[in-house]
Amino acid sequence: MASSAALETNQINPESMKSIYRRVAFIRTAEDAIARQLRSGKISFSYYPAYGQEIAPAVLNEYLEPGDQMVTIYRGIADILARGLSVKEFLGECIGHSEGVCKGKGGGMGIARPDLGLMMTTGLVGSSTPIGVGLALASQIEKSGKVITVGFGDGASSIGSVHEAMLFASLWKLPIIFICHNNGWAENTPFCEYSVLEKLSERAAGYDMPGVTVNGRDPEELAGAFATAIERARNGNGPTFIESITYRISGHYFADPGAYMNKEELAAEKARDPVPALRTRLIAEKYATEEELAAIDSDIQAAVDKDIAELLATPIAPVTDADVVSDVYADPGFSPISLARPRADPIPDAGERTGTMRDAFNEGLAIAMESDPKVIMLGEDIADPSGGVVGISRGLSDRFGLERVRSTPIAEQGIFGACVGAGLAGMRPVGELLMMDFLPVAWDQMVNHAAKVRYMTGGRMNVPMTMMTLVGAGNGAQHSQTSEAWMMHTPGLKLVYPSNPQDAKGLLLSCIFDEDPCVFVHSAYNLFNKGPLPEGDYRIPFGLASVKREGSDVTIIAYGPTVADALKAAETLAEQGVSAEVIDLRSLVPIDGATILESVGKTGRAVVAHRATDFMGPASEISALIHSELFGKLKAPVARVAGAYAPVPKHGGLLGLHYKGADAIIKASQDMMK
Repeated sequence: MASSAALETNQINPESMKSIYRRVAFIRTAEDAIARQLRSGKISFSYYPAYGQEIAPAVLNEYLEPGDQMVTIYRGIADILARGLSVKEFLGECIGHSEGVCKGKGGGMGIARPDLGLMMTTGLVGSSTPIGVGLALASQIEKSGKVITVGFGDGASSIGSVHEAMLFASLWKLPIIFICHNNGWAENTPFCEYSVLEKLSERAAGYDMPGVTVNGRDPEELAGAFATAIERARNGNGPTFIESITYRISGHYFADPGAYMNKEELAAEKARDPVPALRTRLIAEKYATEEELAAIDSDIQAAVDKDIAELLATPIAPVTDADVVSDVYADPGFSPISLARPRADPIPDAGERTGTMRDAFNEGLAIAMESDPKVIMLGEDIADPSGGVVGISRGLSDRFGLERVRSTPIAEQGIFGACVGAGLAGMRPVGELLMMDFLPVAWDQMVNHAAKVRYMTGGRMNVPMTMMTLVGAGNGAQHSQTSEAWMMHTPGLKLVYPSNPQDAKGLLLSCIFDEDPCVFVHSAYNLFNKGPLPEGDYRIPFGLASVKREGSDVTIIAYGPTVADALKAAETLAEQGVSAEVIDLRSLVPIDGATILESVGKTGRAVVAHRATDFMGPASEISALIHSELFGKLKAPVARVAGAYAPVPKHGGLLGLHYKGADAIIKASQDMMK
């Protein structure tokens, strides 16, 4: 099926050819004007010119429909302007101006305008390709007919996320087109030094998709490739990989002298500049007259000059401290530490009904999928008959179909990039990351994309997605670490870590139906423990802790599996005449600061317990909160009981020393009482 030969050319009618020229001229005129402003010193930003790459985006947008969607990269000015964004919106964003399309919060690497189909621009090479897969997955599930295009440079073709994205797209026959603008350079490295192939399109054969290499200077050859790929995608026949051969007739970035480039070769390529060549061809082949093109050029120049003049004449809007933290979360007043008065716990009475944490997850997912067809689940081995390695999703693919409960390849960037893209498209994806130790593999998608989308787009877009991940129990350094502090340090994410089935179900439903990306952590220590499990749909608000046991002498603050240790310690302390209050945080971003301060204000003593590493762990922030707000009321410094500053060992004896559990909580409390 795959081929590296060019697809047949497409005869372009005169009106379309003039439309293509109009886009090409607009891109080049804008680039020249921006370059002049940079040289004058009136503006300053990191700019990556697209000189030599203008033809392909202009042709592509002649064939895309208004509802189709696009993902591009930091050298994406040609894609962005060809799609219809104004120079004022584009340049304003690039220079961080309040008139920018995203309020100046994303810069040139964060441009998005969903009504134009501009879904994402990223400065992270290649990492946007799985996001395009998620957008295409949403199109397929919703049968919207949208075609998704993902543009990237030849250098990005070496990144693993590109290959994961191509695998997912081919496996699921998604309506997506991968467009590689091969300009001969991966930043400063020539193509011949990092590729063993002469044509990158040959890689498509490994994914059983059509692969075609076309002349990026030839509108008709490009039109043939794009028209064929768009028709293929829109008809449900799957993805295409298109390699557009161009040449970057400038340095990697503005003012890059290009000392690494061959001067003779560069001069020859500049002499073949595709923009004036296209103009000459249109006149020679009678697509347009000199007068028609001159009128187009004049109109474009006037519009570009007007946009830039208006932008530079417009003062940047004044800002306040509140503006710095706006557009991070859906709630404009969000704080990682909630100091509001605690609300009533909404958990209904379970009666005699019990279940395990695993049962809670399964019920929560089923309720969510039943109530909203936009809820989907992606993960390794999650479809029946296995229903996931630990059985969280058992029965769900039989009930809701393999389209909504999809077992994926073992490719975490692909999984969570697809979740980000599906979330951008309005779905509510739930991705399962089997072990929290695998978080670094998915880190890019969660931290650089999911967490930052709302902010970088100035609130234009959001990603309502959930990552579920398990912390192992005694399975060694690569299957047992608990890294919630990493996630807590990332603005834009919410994080929960329940200790029992009823909380697990209520928190999972809150995550799935929240408008922000959420991380749901659970522990193998709790997975099969039974407890009350109410029926039906109920939601536990973020930032609402639960007082598991009241006391007057010391407050023990815990979450996840350490709640059981805290309750065990409280029992022993009671026998010794020490009254311990136990707080289950349940939510780590936000943290219920009000309940913590109320309790510690009463007892005057606090022990914070978790299995995460002691140094820079969550207890550090909780301790800082207590000391800053209750310094004069404390009867002793806050104590921490946490994991050692070492990887988690497999050795049973060492494991018991890594985190000492209830005994350590008891000792810390006893020391305080002295």
